[in-house]
Amino acid sequence: DQRRIDILVAGCGTGKQAIDRAVGIRASQVLGIDLSLASLAFAKRKAVELAIGNVEFKHADLLNLHLLNRSFDMIECIGVLHHMQDPVRGWALLVEHLRPGGLIRIGLYSETARRSIVAAQAFVAARGYGSSADGIRACRQDILATGSPEVGSASRIVDFYTTSECRDLLFHVSEKRFTLPAIGAILEELGLRFVGFEFGDPLQTQRYVERFPNDPTAMSLENWHRYEQEHPDTVIGLYLFSVQKPASGA
Repeated sequence: DQRRIDILVAGCGTGKQAIDRAVGIRASQVLGIDLSLASLAFAKRKAVELAIGNVEFKHADLLNLHLLNRSFDMIECIGVLHHMQDPVRGWALLVEHLRPGGLIRIGLYSETARRSIVAAQAFVAARGYGSSADGIRACRQDILATGSPEVGSASRIVDFYTTSECRDLLFHVSEKRFTLPAIGAILEELGLRFVGFEFGDPLQTQRYVERFPNDPTAMSLENWHRYEQEHPDTVIGLYLFSVQKPASGA
């Protein structure tokens, strides 16, 4: 029999990611955790509606993972660590609960790609918009009318046009951004091996390999850093990538 794959989705929100993983990997048991009770209630309802039996949801804090008393073959933590006071500590806690040889799928903001967002956030803060629906609508109208290429380019991101996503995009009280050299240093500190990026544009890796033919597997973070400096909008949403914990004895 195929062994069950235990998967943790840390910061599962309304459950889409956890449910997608449970459906996509039938031999899995997926646990989604989040701090929002409202989001978890929605996620549980959806799992019941869709009759998905291999997913569960719990109210839990990433910083208190030890209370679960569980370990996992795969962990997904996308768009969560960069909102923490100490993202590296949060990441290290995930590694502690990852089994040897296991994978972590991570999503982090890029310092380079977020430059227009940082400009728009400064615009929002300077003008004191509220984060209510009306405040966000007013903010969006003014950003679109500003005429500033730097501030206005935030409107190229799809999240700009949805109230809840725009709130996260421009009004979040805590946001940390990363460079690829910084991510490389974290991987070394945590003893993790880079496995590869995921891109919405399937041609992105092909373009990279054309630029760096000596790295056909596209695994060099140093080269990816050079590529991103040449193409600053490469990861306009998130760095989305996987890393692996060494197997026992490796």
